[in-house]
Amino acid sequence: MYKDDDVEQAQFVQEKVLDDLWWDNINYFTIFTDPIYDMLIVTDTDTLSLHLVYDMWDTMIEKIKSAIYRVQRKKKNEQSPFYDVVHQILEDQ
Repeated sequence: MYKDDDVEQAQFVQEKVLDDLWWDNINYFTIFTDPIYDMLIVTDTDTLSLHLVYDMWDTMIEKIKSAIYRVQRKKKNEQSPFYDVVHQILEDQ
């Protein structure tokens, strides 16, 4: 049984599964990465899709910003260092 193989690791997993803060962080991550995933799914075809990326880019960025700002309870005119980092990573890619 796994639990008996590595008690420390099993305890760590149990603590994470039962930790509401950990699940809140996972939820936050999925909220702001969903628009990225959605765009990747749409463009994952054997047909030409670069034009779709250009069309969807601004919408995706706005959805990400909105999700991050909603969780951080920031107004659109406020600065979010986390959003700035995410945005820069996306721009660099």
